[in-house]
Amino acid sequence: MDWVVPGIPDEMFERVEKIPMTKEEIRAITISKARLRSGWKVLDIGCGSGSITVEAARLVGDGGKVTGVDRSHDACQLTLRNLERFGVSARAEVVEADAVDYLSRGERFNAIIVGGASEEIEEVISLARRCLLPGGTLVLNAIMLETCTRAVASMRASGFEGVECTEVIVARGMYASQGTAMIARNPVFVISCRVGE
Repeated sequence: MDWVVPGIPDEMFERVEKIPMTKEEIRAITISKARLRSGWKVLDIGCGSGSITVEAARLVGDGGKVTGVDRSHDACQLTLRNLERFGVSARAEVVEADAVDYLSRGERFNAIIVGGASEEIEEVISLARRCLLPGGTLVLNAIMLETCTRAVASMRASGFEGVECTEVIVARGMYASQGTAMIARNPVFVISCRVGE
């Protein structure tokens, strides 16, 4: 598919009910905050439908590699299908695993994007800090205020630099006979930080 910028339209992805997908507007901001570069190694924790995995794989180029991790077998299979759909399978792998278990392996990455694991967020952030290379970025998406505050506190306690929280509220037009009503989606917190050089 010939889509160059982040924020591939949602309808271009294969979807399965009950498997979450980061919506295109949130995805574009998340990818931007990750500051991905050609040749980078990227980890997508809680890959769900694979929308972030696909977008990251398109940006890191042939010299880069993206690993999507999800504890759900069905989510991993859907991510694999979407990687194939967008022609980026060679730049990515998908691993069925728990976030903490996977991060405990100690593999190093230039960027880590977290879309799940809110119940163990402190441990995920602490382990992510050890897995990030110098200059690496961590971006975490959360829908609950409590997860956001825990993430920000944990990032600061783990020694990350440039901790930043952006609340994103997106409304889309729904057309009716008398005009257009703006229907809001759930607000999402995009929390980002980096490791010093």
